Amino acid sequence: MPHPLTVYPHKTLRVVPQYGATVAQYALMAQYGRVFFDTRARYNKREKSIHRINIGGANGVQSLTIPLVKPGHLSGLTIDQLDISAHGCWWDVHWGAVYSAYGRSPFFEYYAPELQPLFNSPQVKLVDFNMNLYGFCLRVLGLEHLFGMDNAVEPEFIVESASDMEIQPYYQVWASRFGFTPNLSILDLIFNLGPESPLYLKKIVR
Repeated sequence: MPHPLTVYPHKTLRVVPQYGATVAQYALMAQYGRVFFDTRARYNKREKSIHRINIGGANGVQSLTIPLVKPGHLSGLTIDQLDISAHGCWWDVHWGAVYSAYGRSPFFEYYAPELQPLFNSPQVKLVDFNMNLYGFCLRVLGLEHLFGMDNAVEPEFIVESASDMEIQPYYQVWASRFGFTPNLSILDLIFNLGPESPLYLKKIVR
């Protein structure tokens, strides 16, 4: 029986793993029966979303970037070949920013104990860290069925952008200061709406 959020139960969506992907990206994924996480996609240095997350805090939108180890050249690399740099203990900085942004949100204390260990034990490979974060978010959203696909064999898939998803305002802890801020990480939705997050995703249409 298809998941309640599924619109295309027999279709597979291709997704290049991102760092804390947007609410729109998760809403799009939820509409498909399966998701193919393309961990062997070519690295494009212009696509910052694979190692940059946008969160909403006391000073507005904050972008956090995972530093990468830069080999002699990045051209021709696939994203599963990208190593994370330990420069500046970025994981402590990022978790501190997440805590500062969402410590007052309704569901931070509920989810933080499960999320924080991902930052305490950062992976060497960027794709491993990103996929662990997907695992956490998909479990919270009740979308675990999207995570179990064997990526060793590339399936027939659909390539679709989440840019045309119509994001409706939802409660944000800093909205009284900045108004509603769209296009933030799925963590923003999870910390602010908690168990109601899947119901919100169902309302997003194209």
